[in-house]
Amino acid sequence: MDYVYYHFKTADIRQTWNTAEIEAFLQEFPLFAEYKNDGAFQSKKPFLCVHLMNVRSYDSWNSDDYDPAHTNYISVLTSDDWYWGIKQDPQIRSVLDGLERLLHSEMQEDW
Repeated sequence: MDYVYYHFKTADIRQTWNTAEIEAFLQEFPLFAEYKNDGAFQSKKPFLCVHLMNVRSYDSWNSDDYDPAHTNYISVLTSDDWYWGIKQDPQIRSVLDGLERLLHSEMQEDW
């Protein structure tokens, strides 16, 4: 299985989104039924992994950068090639379209 990496980030590293608001939105999706309140939302079928983080640098981060109050970077890993419009699973599309609307930000592919 090939994986594709994407991200959302705030316009400025000091700007943040409300973590609780993003978590509440993502918890509305049944594919994330087993969320453990650690900033990592994962589903197996379809495969989608979303990590909420508050990072010090957009170029250097890890999943331990979770902050329950503030998020400025969201890592997205999927087997769905969202950027090029290939294999768009309706559940994944719903989550990612919804995040774009909620955050007022476009998802970007990690090159």
